[in-house]
Amino acid sequence: MITSKDIENELQKIEEIAPKYAKAKADSYQAMEWKKTQKSLLFAMAVGRTVADKENWVAVQPELIVATEGISEAIEKEEKLRWDLKQSELKIEIWRTE
Repeated sequence: MITSKDIENELQKIEEIAPKYAKAKADSYQAMEWKKTQKSLLFAMAVGRTVADKENWVAVQPELIVATEGISEAIEKEEKLRWDLKQSELKIEIWRTE
């Protein structure tokens, strides 16, 4: 059985997690935009005769690999916080239906 104290704790968690989630979501977006910027800059420096040659060159550059890893980390953090929020919301919903 979920008590009123449990609900207060869940509401407190939501208040703590929500701003962190918003920041993580913004970081994910920024990381994706950074990758696009890096890709454009690298494409301008790429060696090759065809677009395919340039795209292949860009794809293996360390800068793009680091940007991709940054996106992965940002999304992982965002999703963990999203599920933490969802868990608190579900506990409150269960309490409401008891």
